[in-house]
Amino acid sequence: MVKKTNSKHMNAKPLIIFPYLGYENNKKCEWYFWWTIDKCKEIDPKPIVVLPRDTIIRQHAASFLKDERCGNLEILQTWSVDTCQTWLAGWGHILDNHPNVERIVQIPGDIDFVEEDTDFYENLSSFIETSEADIAIGDFRTGDQYSAKSLVDTYGTYSLLANWFPEISKSIKSLPLNRPRSEFLNIKTSVLRDLIINHRNFAYEQTLNFLIKSWNYDEAKWRYNIATPLLGTLSDNKSFRNYRSCIDQIERIERMLSLLWREIKQPKKMDNLNDKEFEKQYIVFSNEYDHLFTKSNGIMDTARTTLRALLGV
Repeated sequence: MVKKTNSKHMNAKPLIIFPYLGYENNKKCEWYFWWTIDKCKEIDPKPIVVLPRDTIIRQHAASFLKDERCGNLEILQTWSVDTCQTWLAGWGHILDNHPNVERIVQIPGDIDFVEEDTDFYENLSSFIETSEADIAIGDFRTGDQYSAKSLVDTYGTYSLLANWFPEISKSIKSLPLNRPRSEFLNIKTSVLRDLIINHRNFAYEQTLNFLIKSWNYDEAKWRYNIATPLLGTLSDNKSFRNYRSCIDQIERIERMLSLLWREIKQPKKMDNLNDKEFEKQYIVFSNEYDHLFTKSNGIMDTARTTLRALLGV
């Protein structure tokens, strides 16, 4: 059960990611962005907006920067490879400049495809005020099983995760969590600090990375209390143009999972272990990796073939 707190007594810092392509010609996206800002002000009078520099240079943030309401925001301009890296820039900014904040609430600022018959906005309001869980991941469904988000997760995330980390895959499904790559995060600052300071960082797939790093491999259970409140249904476009985007994301997921597997499973040289015994363990590790890597390649081949068929490429 995700518990709300009195927003006046919530020591949290909202982090809104400005739409990478702006909202110059998208009134629905503009409305959602400023609705999110107003909602976040209920827990903090000056939310942070992370604004990519290249978005500014391309003039996709012109109307935003001219808006007088910007005076009541903390705007963080940053160079980032992709949207996920803006998350890391925002988190680091809060840890460096707002050390007493107890929670960080991250909201994507580019949602313009909310299903009209859902309680998405009411649920998102509750999500922003969540205070109990160590990590709250805003979950959502998609209106079309062939949308880009659904295709990436069905033929990429779920299959690859089941290959490299089957125990975590089962536990994610039993949380339950539909979108392990969700951009909606409400997390304790102490937990975030542990995850990004004491563990490997990635410039992409941050939520999935956090889930893997939150697993206790010795006890086969979560290290943190994870909540997955359902926000509602978001629709998403289905187009042949999504083929490259889907493949890009699936390949990023595979790279991260295989690297994390090697990092986590690699044998550690113990004082009571001689070189011969350590070598045997390393051979077992290498053989298992080669086996999983072969299966992973098969999953990737199937994903590409299936995506081409479903997207009509």
